[in-house]
Amino acid sequence: MGFSQGKKVGDLAETFQFNVAPHNYYSHLSSFISASLCAVLPNIKIMEIDVDQVSWKDDLVTNVPEITDGYMKTPSGIGWGTDLNEYALKEHLWDK
Repeated sequence: MGFSQGKKVGDLAETFQFNVAPHNYYSHLSSFISASLCAVLPNIKIMEIDVDQVSWKDDLVTNVPEITDGYMKTPSGIGWGTDLNEYALKEHLWDK
């Protein structure tokens, strides 16, 4: 689901007084996008991220999420708050 569709689902859920909980098990970029979604919805219960990771996960983006006491700082920069590091991506391509 894309960002705008996620916003629509969150808005519809709020209409019926339901909370939403974005699930993210992909990457730091996905965490930034999910945090941006959480910032525009008033009915967030929790934002989940996957803590299982490879040692080079931080290398794939220009900024890593700032998480303190279980709370991620909402990105405030241009775009999502981070960009992909294409050089690092090329070093870790999946062969299959």
